[in-house]
Amino acid sequence: MMQPDRVHTPAARAIREVVFGVNDGLVSITGLVVGVASSHMTGPEVLKAGIAAAVAATVAMGLGAYLSTAAQNEYFLAERAREAREVREMPDDERAEVEGIYRAQGFPRDLTRVLTDHVTADPERWIDFMMKEELGIHLDRLDNPWQSAGVMALAVLLGSLPPLAPFLLLPRVADALPWTLGLGMGTAFVLGVVKARVAKGNWWKSGIQFVLVSAAAACAGIIAGHWLGGGA
Repeated sequence: MMQPDRVHTPAARAIREVVFGVNDGLVSITGLVVGVASSHMTGPEVLKAGIAAAVAATVAMGLGAYLSTAAQNEYFLAERAREAREVREMPDDERAEVEGIYRAQGFPRDLTRVLTDHVTADPERWIDFMMKEELGIHLDRLDNPWQSAGVMALAVLLGSLPPLAPFLLLPRVADALPWTLGLGMGTAFVLGVVKARVAKGNWWKSGIQFVLVSAAAACAGIIAGHWLGGGA
């Protein structure tokens, strides 16, 4: 019973955001760097384009995480207000729902009445019970929007570094590009393994899946880069 509950804790959601953010930064910047390199740009030009894209992605994903978390919190609070109104205006119906929840959990009729009387004796406890048991919403676990934004932004930035790092050290595209591809695929595999460890899944399957996603982005970048370079 504890395993599903832990999945929805702030710590578990933070891990999810880190994996998603790092993967997003890695895939998008790898595809862009490979693409602009394939369009016959010089090494410094590729680096500038990659840094600009990484900054934009970091800011955009951070703000997106803030907005989505804030919207989720607003929805949860609106649901609580709705439950409070129903408890106030339709107490008999809400009490019947409490009894139904306990009966569905296998409690005998006499104990169900006792538990229902206990829950409905306090309006705040009653509302919290309906939020958790009927809607599956735990208001004591609301995410901080700014924290979510910071975690996501940092994750995207970290994911952007492997494909950019070779161009910081090697000015020639022919020298840096193989390292970008190698670091990108290697980082993707490690990220997939980390995700599998957290989710208790198959590590090699998850690693290969992440590599394939990064490889697809790189291939798309190569195709676009050659097309743009040929048309320039």
